[in-house]
Amino acid sequence: MVTRKERKQRNQSRHWSNFLRFYGIYRISNIAFIVVMMVISGGLFFGTYLNLTQSAIPVSGKAVYYGQYMPALWPKGKDVLISGIPGFSLTFQPQSIIKITPAPSDENFANKIVRVFAGVDFRDLRSLVSQEIPFILAFKKPVSPAVSATTLPNFPVFDTKTVAITDKPLVGIYHTHTAEAFIPNSGVTHRPGGQHGEIVEVGAALAKQLEKNGVKAIHSTTIHDYPSFMKAYGPSEITAQKMLAENPSIQMIFDIHRDADKRQNVTLMANDLPIAKITIVVATGQQDLPQPHWQQNHAFAKLIDAKLNAKFPGLCRGIQLVEWRYNQHLHPRALLIEVGSQESSKEEAMRSMEILGDILAEILAENR
Repeated sequence: MVTRKERKQRNQSRHWSNFLRFYGIYRISNIAFIVVMMVISGGLFFGTYLNLTQSAIPVSGKAVYYGQYMPALWPKGKDVLISGIPGFSLTFQPQSIIKITPAPSDENFANKIVRVFAGVDFRDLRSLVSQEIPFILAFKKPVSPAVSATTLPNFPVFDTKTVAITDKPLVGIYHTHTAEAFIPNSGVTHRPGGQHGEIVEVGAALAKQLEKNGVKAIHSTTIHDYPSFMKAYGPSEITAQKMLAENPSIQMIFDIHRDADKRQNVTLMANDLPIAKITIVVATGQQDLPQPHWQQNHAFAKLIDAKLNAKFPGLCRGIQLVEWRYNQHLHPRALLIEVGSQESSKEEAMRSMEILGDILAEILAENR
């Protein structure tokens, strides 16, 4: 049985123990609070008096302190820590960004003027390069590679000694279809009964233009398409063979035709005048009709095509490769030329022949 004295002693001991526990917790809380306050005060002291902060916060929101990369703004947890301390919340507000403006000077002012009007910043040489290179390139036009006999594979080399001779014919001209005509001039596509069509006058215009350039030419007006239009290449082959045999100085020979097409497809406006377009036909031969010169003829056609279009873009409609011979097996520079169509006028075709004559004379002059 516990006496009253013992019970009193026990109660006193329990009260003392409770007091110690309460006091201990209180002391610990106070110590913790004091430590926190010391940390905060130390941060303020060192941040203020040791000048760890910068006067201008970088736009990125970060700063570099004594070579170490640190966040410029405190963690958001600090707001919870100092929210209850009067005055501290204002002290730790994020600093506003300060724009640093360089001191005005004549050099800065001049640089601004040049940057505004010329787009060049002398402090950055890359701006000078980016502005000047396009300006220079604008005045440098792209140059297409020149086409000549030496740049074309399979090109038949001219006899330079013969080309230099001016009193012998260098060009031969004939017409397999001598009856071909132009509707605006004669009202028909072919002259009947073995008559000469306007195509013969077009061939004469080519010979005349060559003569103006000092190049002698032979023009045959022999009729080949009468009585048979379909068999005209047989008689015209004989004419071409005879022409070459009697004039071994000939360096190129042409069979002049007109095409069969719509006027809008074969007309070019140049110098406010309509000109008949030209098509070059190259025969590649067949198994029973060998054509050993077709690659050389093709190279020659490429040279004429390039020079015509360089002078008047679009004047030459291109080169057609056809599986036939068209007498082109007789010479390495033999071609069939189609000028205009039945809807073209003779005058339009003659204008294009004048241009072709100048081009052929130029080719011969380059190979002398």
